[in-house]
Amino acid sequence: MIRRLTLLAAILVLLPLSIAADSNFRLKFSTEASDIPVQTSDNDDADPSTQGLLNFRYLWATSSDNWAFDLQLVSELNYVPGQERNPWLHSVPQFESQNRAFWTLTESSNHSLIASIDRAQLTYKSDSFRASFGRFPNSWGRGLVFHPLDVFNAFAPTLVDREFKRGNDSLLIEYAFNSGSELQVLTTVRKRLVEIRQPSTTYALKYFIPLGNAELETVGAVHYGDEIFGVSMAIPISESVLRTDVVHTCLHQADCHISVVMNVDYTFSLLQSPIYIFGEYFYNGIGVSDLSPGYSSLSKAHTRRLGRGDLFSLGRNLLAFGAHVSWHPLWNQTVTLLTNTNDNSALFQTFVSFTPTDHANLNFGFRLPFGDTNEEFGELVVDDELAVGGVAGVFAEFIYFR
Repeated sequence: MIRRLTLLAAILVLLPLSIAADSNFRLKFSTEASDIPVQTSDNDDADPSTQGLLNFRYLWATSSDNWAFDLQLVSELNYVPGQERNPWLHSVPQFESQNRAFWTLTESSNHSLIASIDRAQLTYKSDSFRASFGRFPNSWGRGLVFHPLDVFNAFAPTLVDREFKRGNDSLLIEYAFNSGSELQVLTTVRKRLVEIRQPSTTYALKYFIPLGNAELETVGAVHYGDEIFGVSMAIPISESVLRTDVVHTCLHQADCHISVVMNVDYTFSLLQSPIYIFGEYFYNGIGVSDLSPGYSSLSKAHTRRLGRGDLFSLGRNLLAFGAHVSWHPLWNQTVTLLTNTNDNSALFQTFVSFTPTDHANLNFGFRLPFGDTNEEFGELVVDDELAVGGVAGVFAEFIYFR
């Protein structure tokens, strides 16, 4: 139903808008090689695995004084000779299996070719009012690495390409008050999965309040049947910005927990090179302090959030540190360190970005985990025949856009 309404909106908006449209495209090739694929009891000494992805995105947009329409079509070829080792920390796959908003053109045990309408957004706007209908991305919260308040296809902590967030079938109404505050009303509709008998729609209210140089947001939502209340703040401190999200979530069985993320960042110059650094702490209310029992230590609500892409963390207390260094106008490097303070496991990732032209970008780097069995960034035992996580790998991606 939503897909038909989205296509109908595209037709309706194209008829009255007779001005020239803007169109371009983006082509990305990604590849990643991991040290060991998924281990089973019969395959303890398997060879390293490689996976690759070819992603093509066509972008088309048109607008008038009060109306705008944004359309983005995506086709993606994903080639994986072996199964994915770590489903919640990866850089290549962009469409998870739980996302049913695409057409599978062909697939086998080691590849898939899909097509998707990733954006089909019709927007009406005036001086103080804005309404958007169709498929478009949503983002909540102020986390830099961990996103407890962002339940809309949040980016994984190690994802390199963050230019496009996956769209949701939504209706968003925004109203700006003379005081500078803003109210948002959002409804997101998803196809209900037969194998998971639970609601899949999201209903939300968000209210933004400016407090001098600081900002405050309050969020109330029902998401997959979970009741969510969140407070998000950004406070400037000298030349830095302190951000925090506090999220209270109650599950179906009245099982409630609180999650908190807090970060601060700073930019300075060293030897004429701009350097951006940040630190972030994440208290994962649904996480566990002891992962020694393996995958069985996670609750059903926790594993569902992992499967939906609402969450990418297992433990209770996590820290993230990062830096972005501009060595040269064409060369930049990003460094990220994630650590679980309960078991002292960690994951280090760095990549270099090279921009040879205005229309191309090359990223390449590596990821190195430090952790023992049944630790956050080590190998997690799912059952007697399957273990995931703890993968070291190298990756590269080339992006061309016009």
